[in-house]
Amino acid sequence: MNLNQEEVKKEIEFYANLLGIDPTWASAVAMVESSLGEHRISRTNCRGIFQMSSIAMEDLRLEMGSEDDDTIEIVCGLLFLRLLRNRWGSIEEATNHFCDPNDRDFYLDRVLGYMEEFKPKPLAPVIAETVQPPKNWWERMFG
Repeated sequence: MNLNQEEVKKEIEFYANLLGIDPTWASAVAMVESSLGEHRISRTNCRGIFQMSSIAMEDLRLEMGSEDDDTIEIVCGLLFLRLLRNRWGSIEEATNHFCDPNDRDFYLDRVLGYMEEFKPKPLAPVIAETVQPPKNWWERMFG
């Protein structure tokens, strides 16, 4: 997906606000790094709208598990799931590529089981649809 500069800025602002980051700062950094996505690979092989280097990515990886910032772990994990789903085309295939290859014999079934368990429960039917008023209730009340 290649968004134009205005669309990139709107996306940055949306996610920055969601994550508690100053959207003006984030947009300004992205503008300096890549002209809001116009130049996604630098001469030093940094990549993306924010020109993330392998050192920056390694810093994120090392931060995961440090128990300092759950948000980093959640967002990195979600983005990796998204990448795998887009790459492999389905939740099932993405899940098989997310887990350790030695765990594939049970991992997908376990994930699908939890998906069923975590699925939002349907709301109870509206009372008006399930409880019928007695016959002639209007007349009995107001007649």
